[in-house]
Amino acid sequence: MGGELEQGDRTAQGGRRRERHAAGRSRVSPARERLLVVLGALAAGALAVLASTQPFATAVVSGVQKPVVVAGQAAAPALAPLGIVALALGVALTIAGPIARVVLGAVLVLLGVGIVAAALPSVLDDAVGTAAAVTAVTGVADARSLVTARSGTVWPEVGPAAGVLAALLGIVVLVRGRRWSTGGRRFRADAAAARSTDPIAEWDALSRGADPTDGPDGPDR
Repeated sequence: MGGELEQGDRTAQGGRRRERHAAGRSRVSPARERLLVVLGALAAGALAVLASTQPFATAVVSGVQKPVVVAGQAAAPALAPLGIVALALGVALTIAGPIARVVLGAVLVLLGVGIVAAALPSVLDDAVGTAAAVTAVTGVADARSLVTARSGTVWPEVGPAAGVLAALLGIVVLVRGRRWSTGGRRFRADAAAARSTDPIAEWDALSRGADPTDGPDGPDR
């Protein structure tokens, strides 16, 4: 009976250890979490900049032989600058301290909202930016009446998606950013620990005839 109870206890303890091990593997470490957020912010900024360089629509204009291409820069002029700022914020998150991360997280949320606001009109109305592009080709101020056909692309939707991603990542930074460690702080702590020595150990080393100028690995050669 006692052997069966002992075996049952060992089985239960082994099961609990496996559960704790599985939970530890499923939990994302703060360092990896910060890396994922940084990569996400860089991806959001890159998508916004990339979308601004792509054609948003193509218009067939009366009296013009070739179709008029509506570039993303014409339809959403603020998209590229906001994307560049998102890229800079992603880089800044790699070196920012706890307080600075809170500020950067709030800015990232606002930046994401700005990207959505800059790109969403082109999604809701594919004529946005078309008039300006047609006017540049024809010289007619109100050129919408000259457009006989229009076809859109998927790139207008990429801008709002990048903005939503940036805003969500900013919320993650606000909620979780204080848990992330700072690489510089850890390096300074390790360096300080390496420099700190025990006075008693130094005195014992001197009494044994050791050279106090030697490093921890022995005399320099």
